[in-house]
Amino acid sequence: MKSSTLIIIFFACLLAGQAQDSSLTAQEAVDIALQNNLSIQIAKSDLDISRINNNWGNSGRWPIVTAGFGNNESLVNLDQKLSNGTEIVRNGTTQNTTNANITATWRIYNGMRVRATKSRFEELEKIGSINLRQQVSSVTYDVLLTYYNIIRNKQQLVALSAIIDLSKERLKIAETRFNVGSAAKTDMLQAQTDLHEQEIAILDIIRQLEQSKATLNNLLKRYPSTPLDTKDSSFHVQMIKIDDFINKLDSQNYDLLRAQRDREVLAQERRIINSNRLPVISLNNVNSFNRTMASAGLFLTNQTYGPNLGVSVGIPIYNSNITKTQLKVNEAQQKQQVLQTDLLRSQLQRDMFIAYSEYQDALKTLEKEKLNVKAAEENNFIATERFKKLQSNSIELRQAQLSLIDAQDRLINAEFRAKVAETTIEFLSGEVGVH
Repeated sequence: MKSSTLIIIFFACLLAGQAQDSSLTAQEAVDIALQNNLSIQIAKSDLDISRINNNWGNSGRWPIVTAGFGNNESLVNLDQKLSNGTEIVRNGTTQNTTNANITATWRIYNGMRVRATKSRFEELEKIGSINLRQQVSSVTYDVLLTYYNIIRNKQQLVALSAIIDLSKERLKIAETRFNVGSAAKTDMLQAQTDLHEQEIAILDIIRQLEQSKATLNNLLKRYPSTPLDTKDSSFHVQMIKIDDFINKLDSQNYDLLRAQRDREVLAQERRIINSNRLPVISLNNVNSFNRTMASAGLFLTNQTYGPNLGVSVGIPIYNSNITKTQLKVNEAQQKQQVLQTDLLRSQLQRDMFIAYSEYQDALKTLEKEKLNVKAAEENNFIATERFKKLQSNSIELRQAQLSLIDAQDRLINAEFRAKVAETTIEFLSGEVGVH
C-alpha cells in the first residue's frame, strides 16, 4: 500500500517537473496555436487564392491581345495559263510565305457582366476573410476549453491527493485501534480498500490529464508527448449579460456573416446570368503583315500590311430558354438562402440561451458547493477527531470523507461548467478570447 502511494506521488511530481520549463498561460497557448495551427494556415491559403482572383483582368474588363507569326517554305510544280494567252510551266519552283499579326479584342459592353463578376470576386474574398477569422475563433475556443480542462484535472488531482492524506491517517488510526484490540479488523480492511480506490482514482485523473495535454499539444502543432503545463491554476469566471451577446449575433457571428455573403454572391450571379440576355459590343483590331515570294509565276512578290479596325455586335435571340431557367433557379436559391440564414439565426439564439442557462445554473451551483465544501471539511474534521477518541466508528468517518470527495468534485466541475458556458457564449458572439 505504501509503495503504491509513493509511486503515484513520484509520478505526479515527475509530470510536474517535466512541464515546469514548458508552463504556458492561456494567452501564450492561444498565440502558439494561432501561429502554428494547420487549419488556420489552410484558411489563410484560401484567402490568398480569393485575393489573387479578385482583379479586373480576371473579371474580363481589359482587352485580349495576341500575336502570331508564321513562315512557310514550299517546293511546287507550276502550271499557269493567263487570259492573255501566256503560259507558265515550271517544275521545282520555290515559294516563301511570311505572315505576322497582332490582334486585339475588347468587349466594351456585355450587359454589365464585368462589374457583376468583379463584385462576385469581392464577395468571395470577403467570405475567405470570414472563414479565416472563424477558423481563428474555432482554434482559440478549442485551445481554451482544453486548457481549462487541464486546470480542472490539476485541481481534481490536488483535491484527491489531500483526501488520500486523510485516508492514510484514517488507516493508521484503524490499524492502531485493531492492534490494541479496541476495534474490529473490518474497520482497518475498509480503510485499506477506500485508500486503494482513491489511489486508482488518482491514476485515472493523471491519465485524463495526460490526454488533455496531448490534445492541447496537437492544437499547438507539437508532438503529443511534449512537456506541457498550465501556469494558471484556477478559473476566473466573468459576469455576463445575455442581451449584450444576443445583439451581436448578426454583426459578429461568423456563420451568419458567411450566410449573408453567400446571399450576395447569389445576387451577383443573377446579374451575370441576366447579362446573357443583353447585346455584346466588341472592338476588334488586327495589325497584319503578309508577304509571299515565288521564284516563278504571275506574282514574284506579293506583300500586304496595315491595320484593320472593326466593331462587332452580338445580339442574343434564342438559347432554348437556358437563361430563363437559370434565373428561376437562382431566384429559388436566394429564397432558400434566406430561409437557411433565418434557421441558422434561430439555432444560434437557441444555443446561446442554452449556454447562458448552463452558465447561470453553474454559478448558482458554484455558490452552494462552496458552502458544501466548507461544511464537508468541518464535518470530516469532527468525524476524524471523534474516531480518534473512540467516540464514533469507521462508517461515520468513511461517510464524512466520501461527502468531502463528492463536494470538492462538484465544486470543481461547477466552476469548470461556468467557464465553459461563458467561453461558449463568447464564441457564438464572435468574441472568444482570454480573460
